[in-house]
Amino acid sequence: MFPWNNVPKGGEEQMRQVAKWFFYTVIGVASVIGILYLWKFLAELFGESDQAETAGKATNLAWDTLSSIGIWALAVLPWLILLGILIVIAVLAGRWSTKSHYRSRAKKGVKYLRILPSYDTELDLDKISELTRTFGSMIRPIRMRVQYGRPWFRWRFAIPEGSNQIGIYLAYPEDKENSVKDTLRSVYPSAELHDIKEEEFPTPKKGGTGGHFIFKFKTKGYPLTSLLQSKQSQLGSILNCLRSGTYLDLQFSPVSWRAVEERSGSARSLLTSKKNKDMGPEERIRRAGLIQRLTGRELSFQVRLSIWSNHENAEAVVRSTAESVQTAMKYDGELRFIRQPWWNPMKDNNLVPIPWPLTLMAWTSDEISSLFHLPPANHYIYRPPAEDGPNARGYVAHLQENERTLEPGELTEGVKIGKLKHPFDDREVRVNFEQLNKHFVLTGASGMGKSSVAMDMVQSLLDEWFDNPDESPGFTIIDPAKELVAIIENRLRIAEKFGVKFPREKIHHLNLSDDTTHLPALNMLHCPENVIPGQMAQQLATILVDFEFKEESVERSRRLVEIAVQSLLEDKETHTILGIDDLFRNHQFREKVVKNVQDPYIKRFWVNTDEQEIKREVEPVLYRLDRILQHSTLRRLFCQKGLSLDPQKYMDEGHIVLIDTNGIKDYNLRVLVGYLINLYYQAARKRNTASKFHLMLVEEAHMVQIPLLTEILQEDKKYPFGLGLVTREIDHFENQELMQAIRSYIGMVISCGQTEGSDEVESLTRKYIKTSLVESLPERNAAVYIRSKRKGRSDVTTCVVTNEPPVVYRPDGKPADHRTAEKDEAMNWGLEWGLNALYHDGETLPIEQVDKEISDYMDRTLYENPPSENAN
Repeated sequence: MFPWNNVPKGGEEQMRQVAKWFFYTVIGVASVIGILYLWKFLAELFGESDQAETAGKATNLAWDTLSSIGIWALAVLPWLILLGILIVIAVLAGRWSTKSHYRSRAKKGVKYLRILPSYDTELDLDKISELTRTFGSMIRPIRMRVQYGRPWFRWRFAIPEGSNQIGIYLAYPEDKENSVKDTLRSVYPSAELHDIKEEEFPTPKKGGTGGHFIFKFKTKGYPLTSLLQSKQSQLGSILNCLRSGTYLDLQFSPVSWRAVEERSGSARSLLTSKKNKDMGPEERIRRAGLIQRLTGRELSFQVRLSIWSNHENAEAVVRSTAESVQTAMKYDGELRFIRQPWWNPMKDNNLVPIPWPLTLMAWTSDEISSLFHLPPANHYIYRPPAEDGPNARGYVAHLQENERTLEPGELTEGVKIGKLKHPFDDREVRVNFEQLNKHFVLTGASGMGKSSVAMDMVQSLLDEWFDNPDESPGFTIIDPAKELVAIIENRLRIAEKFGVKFPREKIHHLNLSDDTTHLPALNMLHCPENVIPGQMAQQLATILVDFEFKEESVERSRRLVEIAVQSLLEDKETHTILGIDDLFRNHQFREKVVKNVQDPYIKRFWVNTDEQEIKREVEPVLYRLDRILQHSTLRRLFCQKGLSLDPQKYMDEGHIVLIDTNGIKDYNLRVLVGYLINLYYQAARKRNTASKFHLMLVEEAHMVQIPLLTEILQEDKKYPFGLGLVTREIDHFENQELMQAIRSYIGMVISCGQTEGSDEVESLTRKYIKTSLVESLPERNAAVYIRSKRKGRSDVTTCVVTNEPPVVYRPDGKPADHRTAEKDEAMNWGLEWGLNALYHDGETLPIEQVDKEISDYMDRTLYENPPSENAN
């Protein structure tokens, strides 16, 4: 404003110089006129008329000159004033035109970011110093500065109306995009930067109240607080004052050091004009602070800091926030808040502010760092408030552990496994069939959401199947708990009732539980075409001999089973596992079968093995067979001569197969499920890679830890068949070979919340999913680990998904209340529909008919020499 303030180090000394020269000029003119009067007086005194006349003329000339100058000055003064006004107007108009031009350019070239801090954001003072100093160096070359002016930035904390999430935003000029993003990624590598549109940049609505900050007049020249000096962020405490519909905006631009120097000039002059001994303690401290903080090495910013709120208690919110800002920034210098009930500084979204008087300040890089950083994640501002309501505080929207934004096109096709857990991107997460071919594990404690994940997967397959049942893939469910099957059949029935058309002949319900009335035939000794008997025998031996008795050699027992099965397969007659029992116990039956054996080694074995040796070594095998044959359901399944199931057809045509194994336990369950998995696996191996995908989900998989699973996971070649092992706490898997196969070969691990098995999840995912995350997952949240190949290299993707509850529906189409008996009634309603399909699908027989067939055979085998036409 004043000329001396435009001089480097301008101050009161320059003011004194102006006064001194003005005084010298007046004294000089007065002295000249006084000398002329003295000359005239002396000439008259001594009677020198000529000299007196000359002196009088000189005096009159001086006065005439001064008078002429005065008259001329009075005549010219209005024109000078007018000229001055015109110059001022021209300067102001020029500056306004330039600012308008810069604002117009800035409006066209602005970009916006939303910044998502991570759960591990720390207060790294060196990094924050790097952040502010780098932004302070983002000046433009002279040519660009003439065209575009100085670059301006807007750092905004905002809670939109109707929310309590604090978003962090940055608006910046597009020519600084690389610099801005590179700097932010360097300082906060785990944070996410999201490009947003202008309309997504939060702006206060019409109404409300707010204001801006300026320096307190008496402390203007003194420094504000410095984050690097205090070493403690107050930003979280400031954000704690924000409420819904409240905004805190920091608008800044790098400027020359001169701006800060002018701000501190008067304070510096006041303190440096005194000697140290003449200062009081407070002045000494302030002087030391000035010397320490204003060294000339700091970078400078022009700043506008403002608050606005549309909250219902806007005045109280603004006052509280302003007080928090003033407290946080107070050092030797202080800020004053100017309330603006009418003028909203944030209504104008332009990067370049309108330079209204008393709205802009000059700050150093150390001062701006107190607000220009991400609050550390250990502050409670990252945690949602305990209480909801219109006056609840906000919390910083951030990424939890393993949360991240998926790239466009990433995990967008295939089977849905949930919705991405993310502060604002909740899109569906899908896994393609090629990835599912590598199989997966779904684990979690009871009640934490395993069924929710499984049903999201199944429902996505159902939705596709409803639209196009001829081309869409099918799936098979093996469910010992009778829960997943009931939910699926409830949804199938409600869909059919409300007009969804689908081929019922492609839906198979198999009730293998103890309360069944119809059963299919599952002859283990049914050998498919083009399958070598020895290979089939080896598979059955692996299924039947899956654990070790005391003093038993598992390999020896498997060898005996292989020999027995291969012998029966090479016989001309069709046999069942009852034939294994007869082969070892019935000498006449064995001799009849061995006559038809083609393999010379098998025949040699039977010839060279005496009866006593067989009885001694076969006992563990017979014990296992007895456990199967004593179980009425398994006896009915395995002792029929036929095979009702056709996995090849189910896979090729996209059938839905729902298998209820409720009530079958321990070894019997392992044999049953192992045989079913093997049926599907062997059928899948015959199909080419372009065939239709088929998913098999095995519930309670920890109850079926069989060697076959290890073999399936270890096989390099993948088929269009995905096996999903659904289990409770993963630590229930005690088979170390199976665990190692999962760790080394599995394509995906999905974990819901659990405690006992959390360390196993961390091990299986090679520490990509931490124990702490698994233990802290809320209900129906799941951590996902996917291992795949990208560009020929192993690649790991992790994320967290949320899932819908596994809702079942009442017959009227309304969701059943899971807190009452409605849920069980709805599930039973679905099971009734499935059982009705069971009675009419032609794949099962009434158990009375099955029992008669098996009983007839067992009666015939009591003869020493059973008739050959009925041999089994």
